[in-house]
This record gives sequence, structure tokens and C-alpha cells, in this order.
Amino acid sequence: MKVALTRPVGKSEPLSELLLQQQIDSVICPVLRLNEVAVSDAAQAMIHEAELAIFVSPDAVRYFSQLAVPLAGHCAAFAVGEGTADAIQQTLNIKAKYPKQPDSEGLLALQQLSSVEGKRVLLVKGKGGRPVIAQTLKARGAIVDSLVVYERTAVKDTSDSWLDHWRSQQIEGIVITSNSAADAIFNTQSSASKDWLAQCTFFVVSQRIAEHVQQSYNIEQSQIVVCHGPDNRAIAGSIIDYTKQQGRKMTQSESQTKHTNTQQTQRAAEQTVASHQAKAGVSKVALLALFVALGSGIGAGYVYLQQQQQLQQTLLANQAISAENQLLSTQLNGAKSQLQRVEKVLDSLQGDVTKRLAEQQQNVDTQLMQTLAKAQQQVSGAVASEALYLQRLATFKVAAEQDYLGAVAILERLLESLASESNTAVVKQAIATDIATLKALPKPQTESLYFELHGLLSQVDVLTIKTKQIPQTSVSEDAVLSQQVDDWKANLQRSWQRVVDDFITIRHHDEVIIDPLLDKNEQLLIRAQLRAYLTQAQTALMDQQAGIYFSALDGAAETLARYFDTQHPSVNAMQQALHKLSRSEVQRQDSVELATPAAVKGWLK
Repeated sequence: MKVALTRPVGKSEPLSELLLQQQIDSVICPVLRLNEVAVSDAAQAMIHEAELAIFVSPDAVRYFSQLAVPLAGHCAAFAVGEGTADAIQQTLNIKAKYPKQPDSEGLLALQQLSSVEGKRVLLVKGKGGRPVIAQTLKARGAIVDSLVVYERTAVKDTSDSWLDHWRSQQIEGIVITSNSAADAIFNTQSSASKDWLAQCTFFVVSQRIAEHVQQSYNIEQSQIVVCHGPDNRAIAGSIIDYTKQQGRKMTQSESQTKHTNTQQTQRAAEQTVASHQAKAGVSKVALLALFVALGSGIGAGYVYLQQQQQLQQTLLANQAISAENQLLSTQLNGAKSQLQRVEKVLDSLQGDVTKRLAEQQQNVDTQLMQTLAKAQQQVSGAVASEALYLQRLATFKVAAEQDYLGAVAILERLLESLASESNTAVVKQAIATDIATLKALPKPQTESLYFELHGLLSQVDVLTIKTKQIPQTSVSEDAVLSQQVDDWKANLQRSWQRVVDDFITIRHHDEVIIDPLLDKNEQLLIRAQLRAYLTQAQTALMDQQAGIYFSALDGAAETLARYFDTQHPSVNAMQQALHKLSRSEVQRQDSVELATPAAVKGWLK
């Protein structure tokens, strides 16, 4: 027996070697190719959330590993069969649970998958396939996420070239491991190829594939062999068992044929001898004519009998077709009458629906008109709330912060919100009046004064503090004593100087040495004091506290004059700036009364 192995590339070689060990020839001819399916980032995110992961095939494991996205540490792995479990162990280094029955039903029968309500299950699979695992787990309350990592596609558009090659190789058996492979093999329009396939023996790895081949392509059940499992050893064992079984049947058939032929020969010889003994006087020519006549009669009778049987079968088939046509006619008449009743019901329902829709449309129009009328008479809650909020905010800006420009912007926003409202002429007039009044007011100098003080603060660290200059030491006179008596005073002074020089060392410098009056810490404290006065003036300016503002400026001016070099340009410039700031006006202006709040309240009433 010669077998065609149709698994994808790289999977049929081990099976071919197993068959060759048993002297069974095989032809490797892949009919499907596996292609990787791109997995989106959202689909990859499901991997981390999975509590259970189910792999349907070793190919699913292989393509999943190429994603380089590991399963969560608490995720339990399951495999449909032992081969898939081995692939998980080798590729992902995870021990997976698998059933003894290597199919979807066996997997779903595992105790660990019986209570999965509320759990997230990741189903790693190929494109297509049976939905029984996902449907069953969803029915049990699980949250199933299907992750498609590969797809099967036929190597060729039609199977004609494969089938011609297999016929030339005298193939008798074909191994099929999936429904997709079966569809690819039977994808032919040639009648001769279909007839040849109908005579082949198919070795399938599951009962599901056997039913698919039998129902979809009318293959007899006797020509389908369901293997012991999907792995290579199980398939090879099934093929070997089938080959041995067929060999035993052929041996028994040949023995029975020989035995039957021997008995028939003996009986014919006995009859011939008896005939010769009974009719010894009959000539051989007459006996031969008798045999020819008997043979012709028997042949004619056999032909007649065959024709009668065919005629009987044709009559029975015609009767069955007539009965079926009559039944179909009855069903068609019933369907027509039922269709007429349905059309009448639909017409009646359509009339009722049209009438009800018209009534509802009229009611909706009436309610809409009433609602619009009410809306025109009263202000909506959202507009009222916004108007109250904006007028209160504008009042606060004017009274508390004296931010007239901010108040103008708020009033302009209030004017825009009331543009589509009715009966707002008085309010709009009040808003326009307030905007004109606020724009006419002088702008406060608070910001400019504040930033000017900020500029002075940034110059504190570079101001020059008063320092002391040590005068240059004069060159000492010649200490040589004079021989003149009149120079006794000078000689006495020189002698005294020599005695003093033995106890005191005087160093002379050619360069001018400048030493500060204060050390570094005291200088830092002085600068910090000046900075504190300026910061206090800033705060008092923002709080409109004129007394504190001017007092802080006076303290800063006094510190500047006492400790800093007023001859230096930077110190002199700061003194002038402080003098200018001390003459600025920081008192609040008279309060401004807005007309908008009263107008808004009157409009809302």
C-alpha cells in the first residue's frame, strides 16, 4: 500500500520514516501552508490579563512564542493533546494540562475547566476551526478572548495536479489531519479525479474529520479510517494495522476462491462421468450442441433477469420521485397559502403601524410646540446660572481687586450669552453702560509699581557696599647715625627705631590693599535687610496698604544710604528709583457701582 502524506511542510517527514520502517511507501505532498497572522497591540494586551490559556495545536504554540509576550505568572496553560502540551513545555517552559482524549470534547471534560465563571480565558488558535471550545466556555460563564496567530491556506488553487501525480504514483491511501486539508484535496472539477478519490482510503485523525469527508464529499464510511490520535505514531500505527488487516482479508479471500474452484471442478467431473455412463450412446457432437444450447439459454435468461431488475428499479425510482414531487407540491401549496396569510397580517399590521405613527407624530409636534412656547417665556436654568455667576464675578473684580479690564471681559461674555435670549434689552443696556464706564476709568499702576520693585530686588546682590582704603606705607628713612653733634636728636630717633625693629616687623607693600568694613556674613545680612524692605513694599502695594508701603521704602532708602557706596552708579540709580516710588499714588480709587447686577436680577424675576 502506498500512502500520500498531506500535512504542512516539515511535519510529514517523521511519519514517512515510521512507515518506511514497516516497508510502507509514502509520498510527501503538503496541501496546506501556514501563514502568520498579525496580532494588534490591543490583542496582545489580552495576554497579560488571561487567567487560563488554551492552545489548540503545536502550531498555535509556535506562532504564539514569536509574539515574545509572556503569559502572566498566575496563568494556567491547557493543551488539546499531548503533542501540544510537549510543545508548550519546550517552547514556553510551562507545564500544561491535557486530556486523554485529544480533542475539544476531551479538553472541555477536564475538571479544571468545569468551574470558569468570571475567569478570563485566552484561546490561542488558528483562523477558522471549530467554535465548540469558545461557545462552551462562554456558556459556563467565562470571558473568552480568541487570539488568532496563524491561518491555513491551500498551496494551490485546485487539486488537479496533486491528484494526477497521486494516480501516477498508484496512491491507495491519503492522510488528512484537518477539514481544511480535506477541502483542499477535494477541490477539483474533474469527474475522473472525483471517481478516483471515491476509491481511495482516507486516514483521518478525528471522528469530526471523518464526518466532514463523509457528508461533504459522499465518501463511504468503509473507506474512512479514524486514527488512534493526531500524533505521528498514532497515525502510523493505524496505517500499519489497516495494511495488516487488508493482507489477512486478501489471504482468506484467495483461500476461499481456491476451495470453491476445486469443489466446482470435482462436481463438474462427477457430473460428466455420470452423464457418460448414463448416455454412453450419445455422440460427442450432440453433447456439445446440448451444452451450447444450455449456455445460450442461461445467458439469455440472465440478461432478461438483469433487464427486469433494472426496469423494476426504474419503476420504483419513478414512483419515489412522483411521491416526492406530490409531497413537494403539497408543501408548496401550503407555503403559498401561509404566505398569503402572512401578507394579509403584514398589510393589517402596516396599516396599524402607520396610523399609530401618525398619532404619535401629531402628539410629538403638539408637545414640541408647547415646550418651545414655555421656553420662550422663561429662561433656562443653565443660562440663568451662568448669568448670575458672571455678574457676581464682574462685581468682585471691580470691588475687591479693582481689575477693571477683567471685569470688562466678563461683562462682554455675559452679553454674548444673552444674545439669543428674549426680553433682555434692559440687561444689555446696563451691561453696555458698565463696560463704557469701566473702560473710561484710569488704569491702576499697581502692576507697573510691582514690577519696578521686582527689578530693584534683582539688583540687590550686585550693589557695592562701602569699603575702607589703606594708605600706602612710606619708605623708611636711612637708619645710619650721623657724626655731627647737632644731629643728636636724629641719631637718638634712629637708635630707638633700631631697638623697636628688633621686636616689631613692619612689612611694606607697593599695591593698595582694600579691606571691607564688614565681613561676608554681615554683608549678607545687610543685603537681606534691603531685600526684605523691598519685598515688604511689594506686599503692601498689592494689599493697598499705603502706610506700610511708604515705611518699607523709607527703610530701604536708609539702609542703602548707610551701608552702600552712594557714589557708585548702580546704588545712585536705586536711590533715585526709591525716591520716585515714594512719590507714587497707591490709595484705592472710589468704588464703582455697576448697574448690571440689578438689571440681571430684575430680568430673572
